[in-house]
Amino acid sequence: MLNSPFSISLRQAGWLLLLLALLSAPPAAQAEESPTITHMNRVVQKVLTILRDVSLSTPEKQPERREKLRAIVFEEFDFNAMSQGAVGLKWHKFSEAQKSRFIQLFERLLENTYMNSIERYKSEEVRFTKEVVQTSTLSRVDSVVVSKGTEFKVSYLLAKQGQTWKVNDVTIEGVSVVANYRAQFKQLLQRDDAEGIDAMLHALEQSVNKSEK
Repeated sequence: MLNSPFSISLRQAGWLLLLLALLSAPPAAQAEESPTITHMNRVVQKVLTILRDVSLSTPEKQPERREKLRAIVFEEFDFNAMSQGAVGLKWHKFSEAQKSRFIQLFERLLENTYMNSIERYKSEEVRFTKEVVQTSTLSRVDSVVVSKGTEFKVSYLLAKQGQTWKVNDVTIEGVSVVANYRAQFKQLLQRDDAEGIDAMLHALEQSVNKSEK
C-alpha cells in the first residue's frame, strides 16, 4: 500500500479484488451466462496465459510481463469515467489539460498500487453470482471472492461502449472504490480554482512518483 494520502485499506480495496477476480475466475459458467460475465471470462483466459508463460517468469522478464498484463487488464477500465467519479462535482472546474493530467496520474496511482497483486496471485477463488441489468448500457455483476477462507462480496459496475463493456467502479462489502478515492481527493481539493486544482495535481503526482521508486 502507498504511504500517502491516497492509500486504501484492504477491506476497501475493491480494485485489488477485481484484479484477483480477473485472474482467478474459471471460464465455466458459475451463474447464468451473460454478455458481461462472458466478456470477463475471456479476459481471465488471456491473463492466465501470460502468468503461465514460463518464458516470462524470470525476474529480468518482469517489465515485459507487466506490460503484457497491463495491456489486457487495464484495457477493461474506463479511466475517464472513474476519474470523473473520483473527483465528483468539481470535475467541471478542471480544464481539459487538468482533466487529462488527472486521468493519467490516477491510472498510474491505481496501477502502481495493485499491479504487484496480480503477480502474487495464488489460489483465490471467485464465484460470479448474478448480473443485474440496470439499463441497456449499464449492468452490475455480483460475485463472491474467497481469500484465505474469508469471503468478500464484490460487485462490478460495467458500462457498454460500442460492442464491449468497461468497468466504471468496483464495490466491496458495500464500499465503492471510486467513492473512497473521492473522499480522499476532496480533502486535498480545498479550492476549485485553477491554482487549487494544480496544487492537488502536484500532490497526486508526488505520491505517484514516490510509489514508483
